[in-house]
Amino acid sequence: MKNTLFPILTEYEQKLPYYVFGLGLDHVQEHILRTDGYPCHQWIQCRSGVGRLIVDGKEYTIGKDQGIFLLPDETHEYYAESAEDWVVDWIALTGSGIADFFQDTARMTGSGVFFIEQPDDVREAMEKLMDPARSPNPIRTIDVSAQTYAFLMTLLKNVSASGAKSVIDRYSRLIPILNYIEEHYAKNITLKDLSDLLGVTPQHLCTLFRKTMNIRIFEYINLVRIKKSKEFLLNNAAVAIRDVAHANGFEDVSYFCYIFKRIEKATPGEFRKLYVRS
Repeated sequence: MKNTLFPILTEYEQKLPYYVFGLGLDHVQEHILRTDGYPCHQWIQCRSGVGRLIVDGKEYTIGKDQGIFLLPDETHEYYAESAEDWVVDWIALTGSGIADFFQDTARMTGSGVFFIEQPDDVREAMEKLMDPARSPNPIRTIDVSAQTYAFLMTLLKNVSASGAKSVIDRYSRLIPILNYIEEHYAKNITLKDLSDLLGVTPQHLCTLFRKTMNIRIFEYINLVRIKKSKEFLLNNAAVAIRDVAHANGFEDVSYFCYIFKRIEKATPGEFRKLYVRS
């Protein structure tokens, strides 16, 4: 059990957004049946062998490059499917922000089995938690929370439901689009320009972009233009607002000011005054 730990959890640790409740590496998994579930979100990753999961009335087989995600307080059962050892790495997660992360960011809304794009990366992120979580140093709390966040980001990049593409795959598909927007934000960008880059229809691109980025494509273009406008406003303090708009892809200065205020909660002039003395 030397590769298993349960960190001290004071009220302070539990108020941090992300923290480790428990962690086990290279664990020979025994038969587990929890009729009342487990108090935390769990990630259980197959290292070798084959396992069986029963949750929410469904049964799953878990093998190489797969992991189990379990919601708190949900009845579940898992065990080795054969006489061969089923070896796993597992982590239980707590914190004030963990439920929102899985629900809203990772969109892992139900217990089940997930595929892992780069299992070694996820495993390494778990291993990096072991030393800070064991440390007697009082500052370990900050290190553990930071490394827990790093683990969650690694998990987010690499996991996908059966038949779906991982975040890495989905974002990689959009790289030509994102690069084009970054390079041509000051010009008129059409949906046809962008869809031609991927060889898909404009409708398909809109669907793909929104599913991946969680934002409409022209809303994203406006975010890029406003970002560039903010930099332009400060680097060119004497340039008129109208010219700032035109230099950053907005033909209509009124529309530029409307979008700028909607995003930044301030007009372009007010934003400039926050940083530049008149």
